[in-house]
Amino acid sequence: MHVLQSLILGIPVAIAGSPILVERAPTAPFGLFAYGDGIGGAPVFTDGEGAYVGGATHLNDSEAAQVQFISGTDNSLLANPNTTAGNAPTWSNLTLMVPDTTSSSHQVGFANSTTSSDRSGSGFVFYGDFLLHKNTDGDLKALWYAVPSDQDGIWSLNWNSTDDDTEGIVLVTLKATPPSREMDKDT
Repeated sequence: MHVLQSLILGIPVAIAGSPILVERAPTAPFGLFAYGDGIGGAPVFTDGEGAYVGGATHLNDSEAAQVQFISGTDNSLLANPNTTAGNAPTWSNLTLMVPDTTSSSHQVGFANSTTSSDRSGSGFVFYGDFLLHKNTDGDLKALWYAVPSDQDGIWSLNWNSTDDDTEGIVLVTLKATPPSREMDKDT
């Protein structure tokens, strides 16, 4: 299993280093799905603030919903709730944000703006279906990881695990490709 995980997690690095691949974002609204050890395509969702992977219904929050993204200006990703699951949260048009190196929190989140003093809401690029982030130096990074929450089937989506020693973290890749089989609603 570790060989497969290493192979899967190494794909974005190999892809980013390839000079023949071209950046391209999905052209239609899309979801993001996390893949890692024990996380086989869990959807990204939010409660309007934090980013999570897993089953939104497990959060037991009327604001929690799977996210449907569109590409915005400056390579930002704009989020709206995917309301096909039946609930209708009050949030919409939020920007995906990753913490920068000065942030004390590693959790990925959502905000009403692409600018923040310690978070970045621009620079998201796709190589194939893999989501990467290009920092201000032009370096491509895929530093996604998931931290298990107190609720089964939910992980907090975080960024930059190099100094996070939380027990149980799972390195993940984010893809615009759903799993080949639909996840169980309880997952």
